[in-house]
Amino acid sequence: MGKMLPPEMKIGKKSFPPMSKCDLSSVSHLSIAADLDGTLLKASLPFLYYVLLAIEAGSLLRGLILMLSLPIIAIVCIFISEDLAGKILIFLAFFGVKVSDLENASRAVLPWFYAVDVRSDSFEVFDSCRRKVVVTANPTVMVDAFAQEFLGADKVLGTEIEVDPWTERATGFVKAPGILVGKLKKMAVQKEFGEDMPDIGLGDRKSDHDFMSICKERSTCWQHFDMLWVVEDDGVERRQARCKYCFATLKVDPSRHGTSSLNRHCRTCAKNPNNIARD
Repeated sequence: MGKMLPPEMKIGKKSFPPMSKCDLSSVSHLSIAADLDGTLLKASLPFLYYVLLAIEAGSLLRGLILMLSLPIIAIVCIFISEDLAGKILIFLAFFGVKVSDLENASRAVLPWFYAVDVRSDSFEVFDSCRRKVVVTANPTVMVDAFAQEFLGADKVLGTEIEVDPWTERATGFVKAPGILVGKLKKMAVQKEFGEDMPDIGLGDRKSDHDFMSICKERSTCWQHFDMLWVVEDDGVERRQARCKYCFATLKVDPSRHGTSSLNRHCRTCAKNPNNIARD
């Protein structure tokens, strides 16, 4: 399978299939890059977890200030900028807190709250893959323990917080390139995976579109085809493939056709430059 959104979503001219279209029987050895909030977790906004961390690593007063600020932060996130909202949230929750306290709270407290919020459908897809990477706008220090120890992630690509080297306390600011949203998520995934992009991308919002768009299909034959979703005569939407060279369209629904027809077409397509080279 390729990139997908839960639930089905269309972004601009891009259309991503829902989680239900993922054929788990064919992805047991694939790589995956998945967003956290709203994707691997049910909650699409991480406010509660920031409040818990602010209280556990900081104080009740810090947690109260953060809670009172949440309506403003939510408005900023929805109507202005997800990036700006993230910076405000991190500053209020992290400023002046010892990094060791943040790490301890993130390891001892947050995982239990994260665990009850895990989406079973997306985790099933995530867990079926061999190489698992979480991509999130949240600070890495905040989710790393949960992602690796509870979700089985190999790595977390998240926002890195700035730390004062003398006091070992968080400054409240983030390191370059900034909050990991939009194109910064895509850049992080590209840097992590190199030329071999992840086979599956999971996300739930428009800002995930950039990194999801670079995720590929499982079979190597897919590099010669464009994937299409077509509503057939029985009213069911099924996957088809269009050859990039001769534009022929082939059916590839996993339960009915598989990818054997694609492999045969790759070997016989008269306009495939690889076949011309062999001739």
